[in-house]
Amino acid sequence: MSETANYWRNTARTRLSRRRFGGGAAAAIFLAACGGNQSDGGGAAKDKSSLVEAPKDTTKQAKRDGILKDRTFSDAPSLSTSTGARNFLNPMSGKTNNALLHTKPGIMKPIDSSVIEGSLAESYEWAPDGSQVTFKLRPGVKWHNKPPVNNRALDVDDVLLTWERFTKNNTARAEVVNALNPNAPVLSLTATDVRTLVLKLKEPVIYVLNYFSKANGSGGLLIAPKETDTGWDHRGDMIGTGPFVMTKYTPSVGFTFKRNPDYWDKDEAMVEQIDLPIIPEYASALAQFKAGNIYSMGNNGSPQVSQDDILSVKKDEPRILIYEDDLKAFLEARIMSFGWLPDGKAPFADERVRQAVSMSYDRDLYLETFHNVKRLGAEGLNVETRWNSHVVAVEQGLWLDPKGKDFGANAKYFQHDLTEAKKLLAAAGYASGIKDVPASQVAGNELPSAKHAEVINGFVRELGITSKVNLIDYVKEYQGPYRNGKGQWEGWLYGTDLGGGAGDVVSGLANNYWSKGATAAFRGFSASGKNDRSGDPQLDALIEKARIERDGQKLKTVVYDIQRYLAKAMYLIQPPGAATGFTMAWPCLQNYRLVRRDTQYLVDHLWVDNTKAPFKA
Repeated sequence: MSETANYWRNTARTRLSRRRFGGGAAAAIFLAACGGNQSDGGGAAKDKSSLVEAPKDTTKQAKRDGILKDRTFSDAPSLSTSTGARNFLNPMSGKTNNALLHTKPGIMKPIDSSVIEGSLAESYEWAPDGSQVTFKLRPGVKWHNKPPVNNRALDVDDVLLTWERFTKNNTARAEVVNALNPNAPVLSLTATDVRTLVLKLKEPVIYVLNYFSKANGSGGLLIAPKETDTGWDHRGDMIGTGPFVMTKYTPSVGFTFKRNPDYWDKDEAMVEQIDLPIIPEYASALAQFKAGNIYSMGNNGSPQVSQDDILSVKKDEPRILIYEDDLKAFLEARIMSFGWLPDGKAPFADERVRQAVSMSYDRDLYLETFHNVKRLGAEGLNVETRWNSHVVAVEQGLWLDPKGKDFGANAKYFQHDLTEAKKLLAAAGYASGIKDVPASQVAGNELPSAKHAEVINGFVRELGITSKVNLIDYVKEYQGPYRNGKGQWEGWLYGTDLGGGAGDVVSGLANNYWSKGATAAFRGFSASGKNDRSGDPQLDALIEKARIERDGQKLKTVVYDIQRYLAKAMYLIQPPGAATGFTMAWPCLQNYRLVRRDTQYLVDHLWVDNTKAPFKA
């Protein structure tokens, strides 16, 4: 049974208290089988302090010889760091490789993705007119002590050859390289001496540095050794300058990493070894976690303990600690992208149909259920929920709250209102609804979305739009004609947010909605409703303004205007929203939740105290 199936089998144990259900609310009925919102005890909420552990900085007491036992849920299809914009094929690369820059870590708080600082580049400096950026390489950086590099020093040729591979192979290259796209920002990257690199730009695009950093979970330009081009097979091994060295990888079995003794930040890697067995099934991983064979879940790209299991795990094993987690989206939640075929007849070419579909979403019900809000709250574990606009709610600096007073009139298109939605559908010529719309989703586990899709299809069914599930192959169909097809298919698609090889808000908006970006992520719409993929001139102008706005307050104003505009245009529909939640770890895992990094695959500052549970009671 798949990880997804196990996860939903667990959540189906609970029940949703009926808040609004009418006799035929199909989506609500399905949600009732998926989540639980009632307190086990039915009494008053408990004091949160009795259940939630506060993060503590125990770095000064750290014992650095421990073995961190964790889990990952799949093999890496490739160990290369050279091809994917976000290195989805190689989720382990955050342990072994560095970029020139990284987002400043958050200490007991989420990161601020707008603050970039040096990594392999010790420092960087913008020219006053924004025409170039100068990087100074960090002195004394060494490659891992593995052949063919054998602990040699990092040099500018490593960076330049990595950049050359990026321009030829990386899936984000058209977003970045001006020679491939006249609207892309980077003219060149060159070295002026053994420590100095100069990045020349067409214009001062504000997110350009994110392509050279591990920002917001994206891979960025992870620097690989120049030997990659002289016979070393980077698809089957990892060599980097990062805090850990991969010493063993057995497909279908697991990974082993050792601390890099030459890493410059001595407090980033604080365990001697990381053991990562491959445990595909959530239920099996949870059993191993409760038995003390895994010290936490979720550090390596695999799901955390689900919100429906937090209380039962605590009941079964009271020694395991509960920590507050940051705002995040539900694992399976996917964007609804519209298809513009049949040409000239696609119902979704009419913005009123798209608006109506959005208004069929019951965002509060969805969030309350999938994030187990009421049941956790009744136990003193309070969960905050937020609706996504066309900027996801985790991006707190630039996100505009659709429930807030500042959003304006177009906020109504996020409200659950079937009566008004049906009026819009009728005005568009579909008073009797629309039948058998293809609803495409990936058939396998590469992009799990089945339960999310089933719920959303149910919401839309209440509007009068029925769908037929179209299962597609991830490699042959999703990665080609659907994900990159600019809407040249029928119905709607559940997929990922393709925006942002740079991993930030503005590049995400540009990739998805800017017709001049020449990226595979552009959604292919046209403001006229014609299937000519010409985009929307008014939206293009707003995005072009945001791309080069260096004043933070002015940028916020423009991005807010983009969100208000997209609320009406509704060229795609983001998942309902995001929520805070809770995560769990054994007491032996010290410094847990202390440091937030720009990638979920690091184990920054963690150390193992073998005087605490599960080692000792």
